[in-house]
Amino acid sequence: MSEVAASAEPGWAKGLARRWAGAWFSADPRALGLFRIAFGLLCLWDVLRRWRWIETFYANSGVLSNHFSLFKPHATYTFSLLYPFGRPEEVAVFFGFTVVCLLAFTLGWFTKVAHVLAMLCIVSIHSRNILLENGGDVVMNLWWVWTLFLPLGRRFSIDALRVSWRRKEGPPGLNARPPPDRAPVWSLAVFAVLLQLAAIYFLNTVHKSGRTWMDGSALAWTLEQDRIVTWIGLWVRDVWPQGILKAMTWGTLAIEGAAPLLLLSPIATTWTRRVAFVTLTGLHLGIFMMTDVGLFSPTMVVAYLLLLTPPDIELGKRWLRRLAGDPITLAYDSDCGVCHACARLLARLDRLGLITFVGRDPDSALPPGYDRARFDAEREDTIIAWTADRVWTRHRAVARAVAALPLGRLVAWVAVLPGVAWLLERGYRAFAARRHDVGAAMGFGVCGVPQLGDEAGEVEAPVTRWGRRARWGAAQAVVAVIMAACISQALVENRYIKRTLGVSHSQPSWARKIVQYGRLFQGWSMFAPNAPTGDGWMVIDVELADGTHVDPQTGEAPVMRPVDATLMPEGQFWGSYTSRLAAGRNRRYRDGLVHYLRNKEIDRLELPKGTEVRSIVAWWVADRSPTPGSGAEPRMEEPKEVVRWPRGARRE
Repeated sequence: MSEVAASAEPGWAKGLARRWAGAWFSADPRALGLFRIAFGLLCLWDVLRRWRWIETFYANSGVLSNHFSLFKPHATYTFSLLYPFGRPEEVAVFFGFTVVCLLAFTLGWFTKVAHVLAMLCIVSIHSRNILLENGGDVVMNLWWVWTLFLPLGRRFSIDALRVSWRRKEGPPGLNARPPPDRAPVWSLAVFAVLLQLAAIYFLNTVHKSGRTWMDGSALAWTLEQDRIVTWIGLWVRDVWPQGILKAMTWGTLAIEGAAPLLLLSPIATTWTRRVAFVTLTGLHLGIFMMTDVGLFSPTMVVAYLLLLTPPDIELGKRWLRRLAGDPITLAYDSDCGVCHACARLLARLDRLGLITFVGRDPDSALPPGYDRARFDAEREDTIIAWTADRVWTRHRAVARAVAALPLGRLVAWVAVLPGVAWLLERGYRAFAARRHDVGAAMGFGVCGVPQLGDEAGEVEAPVTRWGRRARWGAAQAVVAVIMAACISQALVENRYIKRTLGVSHSQPSWARKIVQYGRLFQGWSMFAPNAPTGDGWMVIDVELADGTHVDPQTGEAPVMRPVDATLMPEGQFWGSYTSRLAAGRNRRYRDGLVHYLRNKEIDRLELPKGTEVRSIVAWWVADRSPTPGSGAEPRMEEPKEVVRWPRGARRE
């Protein structure tokens, strides 16, 4: 080997190792910020869609009281901050506090504190009634835990804005913006997210080994599940040929099977992840549109944002620039303190670099069609925005500046609506006439901004290098412990690992505690090994003193018939609860349904005053789905009694 080759080899190996490590252990801070916003909004959706179920599932007057849940918990180790709250009003306050924490997290205001509080609240809601839990809840819990160790507030956040705000630049400094923070984040938590995604797709693939997946009928059988199928799924079931459904079934196996390799590939990472993101997003979009199984699909998709690479983000910025239109020049009264503060804020939101600011510079450029006298005169009373061939003033200039921000055009169009434009015009004139008074109230002085200069303001003393390293190392150690607990859980919870691979593992108690307290389960076998070929729903028979029978779910007489998606009384939560209540392992929670029906649900029927309830019987009505494409009707099985009140009531 030549001396040149020998000296070059270590550098080449080091560069390769760093590239591989970067693919697995680093993330772009902009990707973290985008994930925070999307994930926060998703969790807000999750909390708000549960709001109508507060009394039914989370209050003492519902189907599962706090003291019973504590007396006979679902798991050995359970945790929920909701246990002290029993009345529906108290639970609603807790839900409201959760919403506030999620809003702070989404906006990036005291991000780490908001992250911890929101995580505890979300896990508490999920843990309060385990009969509602599904894969989407578990994945959501996992993302809260793994991303706790990442700086999600470094970009696109109020926290980042506050740090930037300490730099007190004057009007000349608005266009000389410092380079954005793009230094990659290195953390074991990035690898944990990547490994988690790969494990979910790998285990879901290998567990789909049954006949319905091999012969391509799994999707068709799934769409026969009236308890979970949506109206789109019903249309697909009735209209699409079986050949297309078979191709989609095998396509699901191919997409899920390829996902771990594409996500973990350290070679051509940008392109392999793009292929994975596009195919997996299409897969989950189909699942979400055709079945109502909770938020599993959107919760999986939102995690892809964490793995965006710098080329992906730059590509997105190019698309946003096209949406925002041409660059603009914005002239404002830089001697007005509040005006300059607004310009400073706008400069920090202008992540696309499309706005050039002009203060009271006598040599500044002029808008088309303006002379110096007219320009100086109008700038005293209004802001002016222009491109090469168009000029906007007053509220229209504000709207055009907003349109230049990322996705700003999606809201700026409101300014041209009749009535809205009139209100904005009056509001702008009122503010402009009082802007110096507003500035004085905000501490800027009646006129001028003498406290602002181009020099940097005081910045908080940074944490020492050793302090930062110690904190980073401690975080990696905690991530490693949680990863070990989750790997241990995967070894004991997945049939493929235990039976096919023959791995025998005795889970330590510390790992079981971490998993159960955080609801971080690792059993991934959805619709496996076969798609379900049977269905079922709950029919409740309430007999009144006059001998009439009514089902409080529908307000009509109970009907023992196969499941019909068009007659399902409620959505995902009620369907999950009733199906799991019918399972033998949840027998101890059945009296809670009777308690709820007697005290709350029957009140909704608006029965005549004094009407008494003679008995309540809940039945699980199961059926066998017809062979897909046969056009046959489901075959109903013998209904199974779930619970009866009073216990000694006569059986019909």
